Amino acid sequence: MSAEHAETTHQEHSHHVVSVSELFITYGALMGLMLLTIAFAFKDFGAMNNVIAMVIALIKATLVVLFFMQVRKGSKLTMLWAAIGFIWFLLMFGIMSDYFSRAWIPVPGWESPTTNQK
Repeated sequence: MSAEHAETTHQEHSHHVVSVSELFITYGALMGLMLLTIAFAFKDFGAMNNVIAMVIALIKATLVVLFFMQVRKGSKLTMLWAAIGFIWFLLMFGIMSDYFSRAWIPVPGWESPTTNQK
């Protein structure tokens, strides 16, 4: 094996070492966001309760993916797949919110047995 091939192979497979302080800062941010989530849970914002909780959860998930899963220091392909995962989540959330927001149309024969007995 040539020295040039060995050097490029080593560079392609090198891993980034994350400093302990970076991990503790991320952990502190996650704990702060958890406390923020708890604080907002005791306040009534009406319809915005779920939106606020989801925004905070999305920020926490982004921190975990970027720092603990080391996507921030990963290759472009790794970043692409992480972004696709978030896009997939947003699509599924949008589809489910549309599904649950529609009015249910009664269909004969689909009622539960308890409603037929009344």
